[in-house]
Amino acid sequence: MSFFSKTRLRAAELFGDSFEYLQRTYDQARETFTPASPFGQILTVVANLGEMIFFYIEAVATELNISRARNIESIYGLSRLTGHDPTRGISARGIIGLRLNTSAANLVQGDYVQIINGSSFEIGNNSLTYFLRFNSDFIRLEKTNTAWVNVEVIQGEKEDQSFTGSGLALQSFNLTTKDPTDQFLVEVFVDGKLWKLVDSLYDMNRGEHTAMIKTSVNGGLSVFFGNNQFGYPPPLGSRIRVTYIKTRGVAGNIGGKQLDIKFSDEGSDASGQGIDLNEVLSLNIVRNPNFGSDSEDPAFTRLIAPYQSNSFVLANPNNYIYYLSKYDFWSFIDAYNTKNDQYLDDDNIIYLFLIPDVAKKLTSDLDYFSVPEVEFTMTPAEKEQTLEIINKSGRQVVTAEVRIKDPIIKRYALNVVVRWFDNYDKDSIKVEIRKNLDEYFLTVNRRDRIPKSDLISIIENVEGIDSVNVFFISEENETAIRDGFYFEPVYGTDPITDQKVLIENKKIVLLPEEDPQLGLDSFGDVVIGNDELAIIRGGWKDRNGTYYEPIPVNNKISSLNVFYKESIANNLYNKIQQEKYNSTKRNRGTTIATGANSAGLNTGRLQNNPTLKALKGN
Repeated sequence: MSFFSKTRLRAAELFGDSFEYLQRTYDQARETFTPASPFGQILTVVANLGEMIFFYIEAVATELNISRARNIESIYGLSRLTGHDPTRGISARGIIGLRLNTSAANLVQGDYVQIINGSSFEIGNNSLTYFLRFNSDFIRLEKTNTAWVNVEVIQGEKEDQSFTGSGLALQSFNLTTKDPTDQFLVEVFVDGKLWKLVDSLYDMNRGEHTAMIKTSVNGGLSVFFGNNQFGYPPPLGSRIRVTYIKTRGVAGNIGGKQLDIKFSDEGSDASGQGIDLNEVLSLNIVRNPNFGSDSEDPAFTRLIAPYQSNSFVLANPNNYIYYLSKYDFWSFIDAYNTKNDQYLDDDNIIYLFLIPDVAKKLTSDLDYFSVPEVEFTMTPAEKEQTLEIINKSGRQVVTAEVRIKDPIIKRYALNVVVRWFDNYDKDSIKVEIRKNLDEYFLTVNRRDRIPKSDLISIIENVEGIDSVNVFFISEENETAIRDGFYFEPVYGTDPITDQKVLIENKKIVLLPEEDPQLGLDSFGDVVIGNDELAIIRGGWKDRNGTYYEPIPVNNKISSLNVFYKESIANNLYNKIQQEKYNSTKRNRGTTIATGANSAGLNTGRLQNNPTLKALKGN
C-alpha cells in the first residue's frame, strides 16, 4: 500500500489518504465516497476497524512495560520475570500458653487431654477463625503439670485442592481461590508424602522430591514441579494434594491482652472421649496475633520488583527492605550498613530502622494525636517476632548480623492560627482541622522534614477558613533555651581498637536571647535527622514554663492548638472571591498557597512565649 505514508499514521490521516487514493484510482467525484454512500460507509467501517487495531496494539505494548501496565495480570506476570513473587497475603501469628484448669480433674477421664494439631477456635474481638500449630500431630496436657505450654496460633482456615500427575516434565497446576491465601503456609503432598518447597528450579537437586509455589497472575497460587535433571516430576496417575490457608490479612491483627477465645474443635481424654476445650483449658496470651498483611498492591509491585535478589538471599540492605515490605505492619522500612565508613568492626551488621504503622493500631476512639506514644515504636515482642521472621526465612547470609534500631522520638507542638468567616462555627472548624491533619500525619511518612506548607494547604481546604498560618514548637529547642545549654555528641576513634566511639557530649552554652532552633530550619519546617521520628506530642514545658498537654485538650495548651485571630464578614463579595479561588484550585488540580504563605520565611518560633504570642494575635 504505497499510498500510505509511514509519517502519517493517525486514524484520521489514514482515512484521508485512503479517500484520496480511491478517488484518484477510480476517477470518481468526492461525492461518490461521502459517508452517505455505500463506498463511504465501507471506508468508514474499515477506518474504524483500523483504529481499533491500533488501540489494541498500543495497549499490548503498554502492558509489556511494568511501569506503565494497568492490568493486574500484566503487572504480576512481569514482576515474575524479575524473580519477584507478589505477596498473596500473610496470616497474623501469635503465641498463647495452654494448661489444664482446676475443673479438668472432674471433667477428664485419665491423666491428660490430647489436642490435635490444627484445632481451630474463634476470637470474639474480630470474629475471625484461628488455629493451633504444633511441631507434632498432637500435644498432651497432663493434669499434674501446671506449667504453661506455649503454642503458635495462626489466623485463617485450612483448605486443599487435588490434582492428578501427568508424569511429564515441568508439570504445573493453578489453584484458583476466592480469598487471599497465606504466602508461606502451603504444603504439597504427592501420594500422601510431603514434598519440600524451594524458591527456584535451580534449587531442585536431581531426583529430589521438591516443588515450587508462586503467586498466579490472577492472584491465586501455582505449583510447579521439576524434571529428572532438576527435581522429579510426579508420576502418571499420582495424586497431588495442595493445602493452603485462607487468610484475612490485616484484619487478623489484634492489640491488647484480653482475647475472647472460643474453641470450635474438641480435644480428647485418655479414653478417647471428646472434651470441650473451653471448659478445661486455661489460657495465657504470650504474644498477640500480629504481622498479618493483605495481598500486595499492584502499585507496590511495580516499585519493589526490581529489588528482588536474584539469588533469593538477604545479602544487602535493599534485600532486607524488599523482604520486610511483604509484611503490612510498618509505615516506614529502612536498612543500612556502615561498609562505607572507615570502621571495620560493624561491617557485617545490617541495621533495621522500622516504624510501626500507627494507623493499623487505631480504635474508633483514637486518632494520630491521641494514640499512646508507645505505639510509635516497636515492642520487645514485635522486635523478637521480626528477627524470628528473618531467621525462619532461611535466606539470611550466615555472616550477617541484624540489629533493630529504635527511633529517637522528637516531640513538637503545632500551633494553627486562622482567619475565618464569621458565620461558621469555630468548634466545627477545629474538628475538621484535626481530622484533616490526622489523615496527613497517618499517611505521609517523609523522612527528611515536615513542611509547614503541606499543613497550610491542607487546612486552607477546610470550609469556613479564609487564611491560615502554622508554627512548630520544638521540645528540644525550648528545653535548651529554658536550661541555657544543650549537649552535642562528639565522636572520635579509639587508638587501641580503631573503632568509632563517643568521646563526649559537648555542652553548648547559649548566649542571652540566643535561639539555636534545634529541630527546625530557617523556614520553620521540622527537620528530621537520621534515626529520628518527629511526632506531634506534648508532655513538656516551653522556655517560659508553659506546659503542653500530651494530647489535644479543650481550653488547655496542648500538642495541637487552634487560635482564631479574627473573623471577616461572609458577604457576597467575599463569597464570589472564594468561589473564584476554589475554581482555580479545581482547574489546576492542586492546592494553591497564597503569596504570603509561599514567600514567607517564618522561623517557626514565636518570640518570647511561643503560645502566648499566638493567643495575643501577634
